[in-house]
Amino acid sequence: MDKILLARVKAALEEHGPAMERAAEVPTSSAVMPDPREKTYLTRADSAILRAGLKKLPTSVLWGMLNDQLDSIETGIPFGSWAAAGGRPMGDALQTNPQLRKTLDTTGATALIRQDLEPILYEIYVREFPAWDDFMKEPSNGLVHAYNRQTSYGDAQFMTELGTVTDDVGVYERKTTPISVIATRRGITLKSQFATLQGGAGFNPEQLELRNGLRAIAHKMQKTIFQGNATASGGLTSNEDGPYDVNSFDGLRRTIATNAKTVDVTKATPDDIREGIGEAARDVMNYGGRLNKLYVNPDVKHLWDIAQDANVRYISTGGVSVGMQVNGVNTPFGDMPLNVIPGDSIGSYTYSGHTHSDIYLMDMETVSVPYLGSEGVTVLDIPTGIGGQLTHQFIMFGMWGFAVKVEVFNGKVRVQTLA
Repeated sequence: MDKILLARVKAALEEHGPAMERAAEVPTSSAVMPDPREKTYLTRADSAILRAGLKKLPTSVLWGMLNDQLDSIETGIPFGSWAAAGGRPMGDALQTNPQLRKTLDTTGATALIRQDLEPILYEIYVREFPAWDDFMKEPSNGLVHAYNRQTSYGDAQFMTELGTVTDDVGVYERKTTPISVIATRRGITLKSQFATLQGGAGFNPEQLELRNGLRAIAHKMQKTIFQGNATASGGLTSNEDGPYDVNSFDGLRRTIATNAKTVDVTKATPDDIREGIGEAARDVMNYGGRLNKLYVNPDVKHLWDIAQDANVRYISTGGVSVGMQVNGVNTPFGDMPLNVIPGDSIGSYTYSGHTHSDIYLMDMETVSVPYLGSEGVTVLDIPTGIGGQLTHQFIMFGMWGFAVKVEVFNGKVRVQTLA
């Protein structure tokens, strides 16, 4: 790590370190009158403030902070204490009983929940999966999260001065989403640790494995949110239902398939993608929704960029940078930027015998990610020697679902990309 980066990491740790340490403190079960002057735990508001501070830091500094925090000893919450407290930073549950103290550490031969790592991991996770921060998080109300999906907002009536108010209600249907458990176990052997130190290698193998684990979870979650399928057993990556996994949840591809427009950009006179988006947005507006996000994959973004080249006239006496970039689109809701989701998360599939990829038009106030435990990635630290193996292991996990509460307030455009 170069000197400038090291200095920035140390400065960031000095600023945010105490707050992260508070996240690893544990409540006792004794009924002690709390001292209102003491505040030794990390509340939900504290966590939000801490994340806002970390958001300003470069990714390299965040990884440096994570590396230093990993080396902290006597840090972590015994798994039993974490689970008994509801599995999240104690915050709201401890507002009336916040007498906290340190308990067991790795010398007690117990696996520890590293909540002190959560704020850093959350920010890095968001950078791997930018759409994650867009989705509202809410605590799940059970092993399966139950919610009301609104299909109509009802009506209101004009009335006379002394008339009787007419009763009306919105129309809802009861829906559930499974809270799926996603996890990966990462670790390095004691032999690898010694070899790295004695060989003078300029990297931290634990950090490398945590980074790989975080990317794996981010990729899987992002892909499932856009094309997941836990309902249609015949679903495949290559059809609109999406790849079937009974342990996951339904994603956007099949959930809002009935609110779709289709455009073909492979014809001799290609359809206009902007027109398709405008029609889908118009339908959402007519239903009463308010779009605020557009998600597109790199393939469709590339095709759309190329389609604009014919509309460009170059006037220059010297060299030019050829090509146009579509950074946004004008809709009935105003100018909306395009959010490009990298990789295969949105993907493509066969529809009516041709290859299509989706553009998603979202009213983010109608979509949520219910969670159990913590809204971010949680790390279970398993010290070397537990289970008789000379391996230091980390289990990274999350428990999340996905709920679309008003389908008609969201839409998509199927773009035919291959004839």
